[in-house]
Amino acid sequence: MPKFITSIRLQEANEKDYAILSREMKKNSFSPVSENKSNGSSEVISSIVFNSISNKSLLDTTTEVTLAAATTGKKYSFTVLKERTKLES
Repeated sequence: MPKFITSIRLQEANEKDYAILSREMKKNSFSPVSENKSNGSSEVISSIVFNSISNKSLLDTTTEVTLAAATTGKKYSFTVLKERTKLES
């Protein structure tokens, strides 16, 4: 099964927005890798990273990430990386 690593950053987001994102990602079988950190103000400064191991294609994975990020109502950016297996090297 392919493993995908996804990093998502929301613009002008707060802890509540990242909680919504995390909940939506977990619904689609993504597991959080890192916790978002704040700088003491209401703005979150880091992205959040998720792993997914499933039979999904890269297209299916990016579609799910897009839909989950859109639920926050914030502008967002993300990257999706497919982890290489030893056979693909």
